[in-house]
Amino acid sequence: MTETSREEDFRRLARDRGLRPRRLGHVEKTLSGISSFFAHSLFREETAHRPGLLQGVDPRAKLVATVLYLVSVSTARTTGALVTHAVLPVLAVLLSRIRPSEFLGAGFLFALVFSVLMAAPAALSVFRDGTIVLPLLRLDAEWRLGPFVLPQVIGITREGLLSAATLLLRVLSSVSAALWLTLTTRWAELLRALRFFRLPPIVVQVAGMTVRYLYALLRQAEDVHLGRKSRTVCRGKLASEQAWAGSRIADSWERSLHLMEEVSAAMKARGFAGEAKFPAGARFRGPEWALIVFVAISCLGAHFV
Repeated sequence: MTETSREEDFRRLARDRGLRPRRLGHVEKTLSGISSFFAHSLFREETAHRPGLLQGVDPRAKLVATVLYLVSVSTARTTGALVTHAVLPVLAVLLSRIRPSEFLGAGFLFALVFSVLMAAPAALSVFRDGTIVLPLLRLDAEWRLGPFVLPQVIGITREGLLSAATLLLRVLSSVSAALWLTLTTRWAELLRALRFFRLPPIVVQVAGMTVRYLYALLRQAEDVHLGRKSRTVCRGKLASEQAWAGSRIADSWERSLHLMEEVSAAMKARGFAGEAKFPAGARFRGPEWALIVFVAISCLGAHFV
């Protein structure tokens, strides 16, 4: 009997018994998406080791420059100032040798789409009065519903476009700066740089443990789901699938509690007294001061554009 005839016999038997082969369900898609996200975040460590001009700068200086830039962007009021601010992240990405596909995949594309969807309604005359530059719909008369007024001509206004452009530039510039910092800095070094701002130790520790626990939880979920999938030929009833998912959630919660207790006991056994110890960083050199001064002068000059 050939492999083809065996497969046909199996399909015929499954069809006669009313069995349906398993398809890629919501759980598989969710786990696959989460796994892909964390896998890409692991590969981003490679961008922090590239021989770029800004990878060799102290993470503390990059963090200070990023904070200065974010404050300057949030206080910019004109479109020209925001456009000038937007040049800095582009320059930083080019000097860091980050590919456009990596930058878009790191979250900028999602931020772009989300920002456009949020800013698009502000350009309509329904939400902001102004000079209509592109009419979209013309009604017979104004519609009123209590305090809300629907104008006779619905279209895109010049003032609305300026408001939408301001929102887009402000959001995308801030996202670009945050991505540039995370793509050129290792996670451990970024946590150590946060202590430069004298943040409470518990904040840094919670951030570090959260990331590590997410990796552990993802690995556990993948192992459990792969074990069940490898032992399942056809899809079962919905009630049994729901019961299995509920039992796995409860088991994950119980394992999480045990893991928390074990990690806490291990840290105490090694002399942990409530504060993580980081080696003292070296003083800023020429490249660090040059980056901070350049960003400060560029941001200050952008406000006079």
